[in-house]
Amino acid sequence: MELVIDIDQIKDPSKREWLIKSLKLMHIDYQTNERPQTIAEYNEDLRLGDEEIDQGKFTNVADLKEEVKKW
Repeated sequence: MELVIDIDQIKDPSKREWLIKSLKLMHIDYQTNERPQTIAEYNEDLRLGDEEIDQGKFTNVADLKEEVKKW
């Protein structure tokens, strides 16, 4: 999944610069204009999601409810 940012909506240049630097620092991929996802990209997202599920990297509803109680 990609993060799409409409940079033109951020009017304050310092906030725009801070956002871009923060995303780069955290190694978060982003694009500044929207484009449709290709079928290959979609299939890759599905494959990666399936891998995470197979590895047990997910939260079910019961676990989430227990976590919320700690907040």
